[in-house]
Amino acid sequence: MAPYLKLDAWWSKTGAGIQTKRSSQAAVAELESRYGIVIPADFRDYLCQGAPTAENWDAEDGNWWPLERIKSIPDEYEHPVSDPVAKGAAKHLIFLDYSIWCWAWAISCAHDETYGKVAVVGGAPDGYVADTFAEFVDRYTTDWISVSQVPGNTKPTGRFRAWLRNL
Repeated sequence: MAPYLKLDAWWSKTGAGIQTKRSSQAAVAELESRYGIVIPADFRDYLCQGAPTAENWDAEDGNWWPLERIKSIPDEYEHPVSDPVAKGAAKHLIFLDYSIWCWAWAISCAHDETYGKVAVVGGAPDGYVADTFAEFVDRYTTDWISVSQVPGNTKPTGRFRAWLRNL
């Protein structure tokens, strides 16, 4: 199943209420032109077929960004980024953040061995958590913690919204 369809089904199943829209190839090409990149096919398909229309919250406190908000790491994140992401940070697009920017995920559009990989950014350390956007979506929608930390690193895994609901 295409990543945008899997996300749409998961958002519906979990009651997230996230509305999506189709975006034109021209709008995606403008993003590519702005950063001098070529967006990986599975992520391009997601942007063209079913990215969110606005800021949102999913069932795991993720905010999937609409096309208009997607930016490179340096354009969005003012802090240093660690290796292995640092060398190509300008060619990575942030598309999702966790719980009002505790950390975020970015896809590599760098013309190197990282092309298409998804990295977690804003953690300690930054690093790659999925080889493709499709793999990222598969894992995020079934076990989001598995893509929320670089292997071997431990991040807080609290569910703030669930905690609030139980007060």
